[in-house]
Amino acid sequence: MTEFDSREDSIADIERGLALASRYRTTGRLAEAEQTYRQILANDPQQPVALNMLGVLAYFAGETEIAINLIRSAIANAPDYAGAMNNLGNIYKDLGQIEEAVANYRMAIQINPEYADAHGNLGVSLHMLGRNEEAIASYQQALAINPDAANTHNNLGNMYKQLGDLDAAVESYRNAIAAKPDFAEVYGNLGSALKSQGKLEQAIASYRRALEINDSLADAHNNLGSALQKTGRLADAITCYTKALDLQPEYADAHCNLGIALAAMGRLEAAAASYRRALAIRPDMREAAGSLGTVLLALGQIDEGLTWEQQGFGTINFDRTRGIALEIARPTDADAQTASGRK
Repeated sequence: MTEFDSREDSIADIERGLALASRYRTTGRLAEAEQTYRQILANDPQQPVALNMLGVLAYFAGETEIAINLIRSAIANAPDYAGAMNNLGNIYKDLGQIEEAVANYRMAIQINPEYADAHGNLGVSLHMLGRNEEAIASYQQALAINPDAANTHNNLGNMYKQLGDLDAAVESYRNAIAAKPDFAEVYGNLGSALKSQGKLEQAIASYRRALEINDSLADAHNNLGSALQKTGRLADAITCYTKALDLQPEYADAHCNLGIALAAMGRLEAAAASYRRALAIRPDMREAAGSLGTVLLALGQIDEGLTWEQQGFGTINFDRTRGIALEIARPTDADAQTASGRK
């Protein structure tokens, strides 16, 4: 066998090994994937795909520093490896080092301007930095390349919702659902946008659809309860808040909302207990404090009630004509927002 033939055999072996490791990884056999990548690197320590993917597996295993070093080595050996730059950006984004993430996504895009995932991930990072116009432009560029990117439609919807453009948010969420009909979290986000538009029955239907797909979404149960409460269905709302708390016992918003519904039904002692639980979790939750004060006043516990009302609602002023005007808290939402995933 000539030297040329030997080199061809080696390359073929590496390609077969990479394909095998990829199958292991996509079927959840991560230990076998890791072993295969290590075998490849034993024969070729500079093999960039094996370095990059071993870095990704290391990050999943909680070995962040090792992961960064491996992916950097992949880039050093293959300076045009856009996928490795995108993965490094994802790690930095997860670590909260957003400027580093942005730099890596931009390098990936410079190498491959048609890299839709990198554009989408750049949009998430710019959103986190409050650079909203740039974030929207990145999301739109990602969608121009890949119109079926459900995560990016969802993230763009979240951006529009944050900016108060509810019509655009609803359109983006519906586009996400068209691309991925079983995307439960997006149905939850769509429900919250519709509720903000006052379309309560549509919002309720959207929350219910989210829960048909994934009944373990505590936010969707809480938000469904809030929408039901706004339509006067207090018993149903209480059932939803209770379900949210079964799933997430430390969910302060759901405890507070449960208190509001119980108070509306005249169950003042139970309402006070729910408000106290919310405040034990989040002592700075002003609406829970103010609402607890209102309930305690109704129960005749004047001193403590006034203290909590002032803490929650501010100074109470007595008007000679109207008397004391007590503010009532509103049910709170907790939108389920997802960002672009790692690729």
